[in-house]
Amino acid sequence: MRAIWVSPAAIADAADAVAEKIDVLLERAADAMMVAPNPGSPRWHQERETRGSAAGHGALEQRMLVEIAIAQRAGVDPRHEIDRARQAGVSSLRIATAAGTSEQK
Repeated sequence: MRAIWVSPAAIADAADAVAEKIDVLLERAADAMMVAPNPGSPRWHQERETRGSAAGHGALEQRMLVEIAIAQRAGVDPRHEIDRARQAGVSSLRIATAAGTSEQK
């Protein structure tokens, strides 16, 4: 049931805020699962400096796949994470595997 006494603009603003919070929670959950370094630590600086390398791209791809898997299993629509992974060049097969599906549409 739609709350008709609330303006569509207010609902849109609230929906945007919720989506942003979900994104932050996915990032934090992925950090915890992947044992990400603390921001500002020597390891964090090292990883930032090498993010353009093959190893850095691999780590980013793995992180995206973990976020897709978490979103899917949490009942959150993973389309945003899937779109980002596709834009980064992650294969459809790897995305489908992370999402727990046999095919990505």
